[in-house]
Amino acid sequence: MAERVIHPLAGQQARPEDLYTREQITTWYENPGGPLQPIKNGTSGHRGHTGVGFSQFHVAAMTQALVDIRRERGTFGPVLPEELKDKPLGPLVMGKDVRFASDLAQQTAVEVFAGNGMKVLLHRGGRSTPTPVVSHAILSRVARGEKVEGVIITASHNPPEDAGYKSNGLDGGPNTRTAPIDEKGNYYLEHRDQIKRLPYQAAVEKGLVEEIDLITPYVRELGGVVDMDRIKKERFAVTPLGGSAHGYYEAVNAMYGTQIEVVLAEPDPTSSNRTYDWDGKLRGDPSSHYVMMAVQGIREKLRVPFIGANDNDADRFGGEDGTGILNPNHVLCVLFDYLAAHRDFPAAMGVGRTIGTTHLLDRIAAHYGRPAYEVNVGFKHYVAGLQAGKYVLAGEESAGVSFPRRDGSLWVTEKDGIAAVLLMMEVIATTGKDIGTLYRELEKQYGPYQYEREDQPARPEQKARLMQLAADPNQVKALLFGKKVAGRTIERLVIGDGIKVVLSGGVWVLKRASGTENIIKDYREELGESLATARKASEEIGAYLGLN
Repeated sequence: MAERVIHPLAGQQARPEDLYTREQITTWYENPGGPLQPIKNGTSGHRGHTGVGFSQFHVAAMTQALVDIRRERGTFGPVLPEELKDKPLGPLVMGKDVRFASDLAQQTAVEVFAGNGMKVLLHRGGRSTPTPVVSHAILSRVARGEKVEGVIITASHNPPEDAGYKSNGLDGGPNTRTAPIDEKGNYYLEHRDQIKRLPYQAAVEKGLVEEIDLITPYVRELGGVVDMDRIKKERFAVTPLGGSAHGYYEAVNAMYGTQIEVVLAEPDPTSSNRTYDWDGKLRGDPSSHYVMMAVQGIREKLRVPFIGANDNDADRFGGEDGTGILNPNHVLCVLFDYLAAHRDFPAAMGVGRTIGTTHLLDRIAAHYGRPAYEVNVGFKHYVAGLQAGKYVLAGEESAGVSFPRRDGSLWVTEKDGIAAVLLMMEVIATTGKDIGTLYRELEKQYGPYQYEREDQPARPEQKARLMQLAADPNQVKALLFGKKVAGRTIERLVIGDGIKVVLSGGVWVLKRASGTENIIKDYREELGESLATARKASEEIGAYLGLN
């Protein structure tokens, strides 16, 4: 694989000539040129480049597929609770991010749901609605006995020319039952005349579209998740980075009297206020040092100890304090340590981490006598455990996290970047210390952990090879049988969504294929002062598996 090269524009302000207009996106969405890519749901729904992998035809086909599945099974999600089996199908809660394509896709999806007689609930005025807010709305209504599910039109942190579509079942979480959506959706992509649609205005007139307030119920219950009384004693700042969290922190201020200054507050569908990521793309990833350059110097100017950040659909967190831009793994460790020490959660509740997340969480869990659970990449693998009250915190290295209400009961079954940023503020207000300082204290207690993730360009055949191996555990075991890697013994293999090799002495390497780009994601961690052994191990594992 080629080495990652930092783009010369990384960290610089977006140039006008690189921005796409609403007219361009609309043309691509409505009149795609050339062959369309098939529908393929990954770890978080279907995503694609507008006009190629995402168009009005993709959205209509996926929506009709969801309708069919819902009618056949009573839900398009994986779980149909016994108490809801005989209930009539309720409405759909629909959220979206701020992209131009998301506005267009929302109209398409509404028209297909309405054409099939299914009612859709939207936030008033056509504004965007974050992923965790949709999860909260589903769970709140299901708790009242309604058969409500959701759709979120977002490509998360991807660049603005990309778009996405995902579904959330009755459990409020990311839909794990996506193979039927792909199958039926691709059928309808080829048989578009079988899709039922009702023009948007006609849907409104028939009462199949209802605009409601989704902000207030969510914000009202946030006070049961984080300690607003502590937060309001200190001034903080936050940026939605032009995404769908706009208006939410303002609502928190109005309801709780907090002092959170919101910067780059307005929706930014073109990403004009963003800075380029490492590869020259305008991602909305708040965990990226280059993306966070968009708010460089603002924290000092405002004289606040911390500025938080969210991505396009507000399911990811980021931030900067006096120690610099924060690493998501470090934040997860600090938040888990804080919750374990300051919340009176049952002792059986543990920490959840994905296979690519730091193992320091395991050490912290052991200190508190709590279990640690490892799951595959994708927040959908946490949903059942969150519902069962299994986790003090469930997190992933890509800046996603969920945790319970302060009384230990369920909050949402999605990543919640808004709650995460507010909890970071609570930690700082309570301890009087930066997140980065608290992480260094954890390192002194448990030892230093060095971690890195590299998104390495890969040829299509290299990516295909990795995906083929990840689907064939026996072949991987045969290739690595009896091998020492970087002089270390192989203690454990985790094969599923990638290939993870855990070595003796606190070293592990994970290789995963990107679902949307020709990239192999290479994760490495090593207990100690250096990543030298982990990097050597990564090279040797690549050679053994035929990936280099």
